[in-house]
Amino acid sequence: MVYKIFILTDKIEFVPDKDLEGELNFNFRATGYVFNKTLEYSFYRENLVKEFAIGNNCKVDRKYTQEIIKTLKKTKPFLKKAESTCIEASTDRLIKAYSGYYAGRTGRPKFKSLKKNPVRSITLRNNNYTTKDGIKSSIRWEGNKLRLNKLGYIKVKYKRDIDGKIKEATILKENGKWFVCITYELEKIPKADFLENNLYVGIDVGLTDFLTFSNGKVIQKPDLTKINERIRYYQQKLSRQKEGGSNWKKTLKKLHKWQNKKNNTVKDYYHKISYNIIKHCQFIAMETLNIRGMIKSHLSRSIHEIGWGKLIEMIRYKAQWYGRQFVQINQWFPSSKKCNVCGEINHGLGREEREWECPHCHSTLQRDVNAAKNILDEGLRATGSMVLCLVDFIPNNQRKTTYYYEWKCFDEKIGMA
Repeated sequence: MVYKIFILTDKIEFVPDKDLEGELNFNFRATGYVFNKTLEYSFYRENLVKEFAIGNNCKVDRKYTQEIIKTLKKTKPFLKKAESTCIEASTDRLIKAYSGYYAGRTGRPKFKSLKKNPVRSITLRNNNYTTKDGIKSSIRWEGNKLRLNKLGYIKVKYKRDIDGKIKEATILKENGKWFVCITYELEKIPKADFLENNLYVGIDVGLTDFLTFSNGKVIQKPDLTKINERIRYYQQKLSRQKEGGSNWKKTLKKLHKWQNKKNNTVKDYYHKISYNIIKHCQFIAMETLNIRGMIKSHLSRSIHEIGWGKLIEMIRYKAQWYGRQFVQINQWFPSSKKCNVCGEINHGLGREEREWECPHCHSTLQRDVNAAKNILDEGLRATGSMVLCLVDFIPNNQRKTTYYYEWKCFDEKIGMA
């Protein structure tokens, strides 16, 4: 039996009292201040190097941010009252943002705005320290309360038993509600509860049909029409009211209620879909999506709302948890344009064509089902598994064709065996 290390996160709601809420808001402001100041110094140093050739244009790393934190704590004494690990975590986010910027994956980091940002968060790192009773962790459970470094104890609405080692805790304020996200490391054997189900499936995602399986089954996206109408109504009402007034606060509370309902509806729907896929399928193949490139099109709002990335991530981690095999094929693979019968690629296929006829074998193909079958074949080929191959086809007089298939094993060195 092989043990695997899982990094898991539990999101738990809690209601802070006035004193704790004040401390959390203070830490929000302190981490945002340090983040913006570190970014400001980085911009200033880059401008000196570019315009006046003064100094060295070194990269933003941990050593650089630690020096800035020490300088800020000397000049701004109020930062000493803030929790130290959450300040380090905020600068680590800046380092990660700069790493993506240097690699060309993301744009230049931007300043944070506490007023405009609807989600506020701080991350607390777990450290061990020695006491008379032995070694203790700065983040730990004591009964139904969670102990956090320098913030004391918080009472959560419900407690989850954590068997692993706690790594960090993120305090999150989202749509008027408070959450603590506990990240922990767990070493265990993957579950094998569904060994009797050994289906192999390819899945194609889309906007018209949310999920299309290689066996022809289609799952539609969740119906959010009513929820979106209520969110749109309260957004318009909020824009006509004076910011900060009593009516504005009441409308904002109702807007947060419907936004939370939308998020919970989508999350619940995706968890049920991903669980059923893992329950019935031993091998799942999906395509790699360039979502950042896709949201630049005129369909950005629909792509944001449908959230393919969330569902793919759920399928991925549940496949690891239950010992299933999950594969993502190359994003440039022509799954829609390739005929799953003869392998011919139709380069002239348009985006609006839902059904098309193969110019080589004259098979009538449904676009999404054909793509799902090609994704399954490509996923099996990439993992060196068995592939269903077309051996021969005989056309008849009535433009019908008889096809003959064989399962063959693919080897990367010698091709089809």
